Amino acid sequence: MSERERDNEVRFHPGRSERGHVESHFLKATSPDGKRAIWVKHTILSPSGAPERATAQLWGIAFDRRGERPRAIGAKRVVPVAEAHFTATPFSSEVAGGRLESTLARGEVDLVRWDLRWTPHAAPFHLYPFERMYAGRFPKQKQLSPTPDATFGGWVEVGGERWDIDGWPGMQGHNWGLGNTDVYVWAQCNAWTDAPPGTWYEGATGRIRVGPVMTPWLSVMSLHANGELYRFDRPRALLSRAVEVAFYRWRFTAAQGPFTLEGEIHAERQDLAGLVYDNPAGPATFCLNSKLASGTLVLRRGGRTLVELASDRFALELGTKDPSHGVPMLA
Repeated sequence: MSERERDNEVRFHPGRSERGHVESHFLKATSPDGKRAIWVKHTILSPSGAPERATAQLWGIAFDRRGERPRAIGAKRVVPVAEAHFTATPFSSEVAGGRLESTLARGEVDLVRWDLRWTPHAAPFHLYPFERMYAGRFPKQKQLSPTPDATFGGWVEVGGERWDIDGWPGMQGHNWGLGNTDVYVWAQCNAWTDAPPGTWYEGATGRIRVGPVMTPWLSVMSLHANGELYRFDRPRALLSRAVEVAFYRWRFTAAQGPFTLEGEIHAERQDLAGLVYDNPAGPATFCLNSKLASGTLVLRRGGRTLVELASDRFALELGTKDPSHGVPMLA
């Protein structure tokens, strides 16, 4: 089994998830002009204490801001998990007529259809610093990227309009665990205004409930630039208080060793798709999701700037249980 297939291996085991389980394989790709994007997700949801009611979900969302009114179009389809099919070698996920492999995706949900292939340009990436964090109970949601940097081809059809996909940058990720992080932000980008190929960023911050107490913001992130991977995931970065999260914006400063990484990523409300992420136990999480967010990153060593990046093609997801976010729910 290749490392990419091992990282994509489904962690759900039918009938063995009494404590509950949620798991997603997903991909995103953005057009070179920054006007369109596609996001696809295969999800397994097993309610706590009722694994016999587990479902599989196929999500497909297209983002389009070519007109005067930016829009997100898409939906999800839900079937009993017994109707889905998963294999490990080679990896495949078949849900509600959609198929996902390590370098292939096909499917259809309402007005959105897709047939995509991609070429990986980077080795799998593990967001967390210690492998035991992927085996233990903390954190409750595990996150990694079997393909953090890729070039996509194929086609997408949105409301009858065909998008020919050729050379779109994108990625493919995988997460799983006992539930969605209570409050979180996740961002990823590999499409920049001006940067060499192979430059990509992924980061997340979240607050986790431990008994009756919510932790402060805990952050992990990495930037691959100039052939080097700069990680910000040790205690100084993890516990950084230099984090500001609003409904549509994330600002941060992370430090590790001699390096600092400053970032600001935001989306306009009309560029966000509101999605309801059900949890195995407890209330649902509202995901405010954009694949056309704007942002800047600055990497420094001491007082010297090493890398400056800007993009209007960030993937940005803000998870909240606060219903006052103001974004209409799409699915």
